[in-house]
Amino acid sequence: VTDVFIGGDDAETVDLFKGAVVAFGLRPMVDEEEARTCVDNSAMMLLSHHHNITRYALDAICNVELLSSADYFMGTFGSHLSRLAYELRIGRADRFLAPPLTLDVLWFVNP
Repeated sequence: VTDVFIGGDDAETVDLFKGAVVAFGLRPMVDEEEARTCVDNSAMMLLSHHHNITRYALDAICNVELLSSADYFMGTFGSHLSRLAYELRIGRADRFLAPPLTLDVLWFVNP
C-alpha cells in the first residue's frame, strides 16, 4: 500500500491524517476542495441555495466509492457514509478482507 485516501467533513482532522500518512512514507490522496469543517456544513445547510448541491452529492458518492474499494478500511461507524462504504466493501468482497480499523473509541471518548 502506498496511497491512502483521506475523506472527511473536518478539515483539521484531514490535515492531521495527511501529516501522519506522510510520516509513514505513504502518499495521501485528498480532495482539498471537498474537505469541509463542521461549521461550513452547518452554514451550507442553512444557505443551501448558495451552494452547488449536485457537486456536494457527487463528492459524497465519490468518497463512498473510494472508501468501499480500498484495501484497508479506517473510519468511524458513527458516520452514515463510512457505514455505507464498509457495507459495500463487504458485499462486493471476493476474498478475505482485513478487519476494519475504527476510530469511534478515540473520537467519542474525547469530546
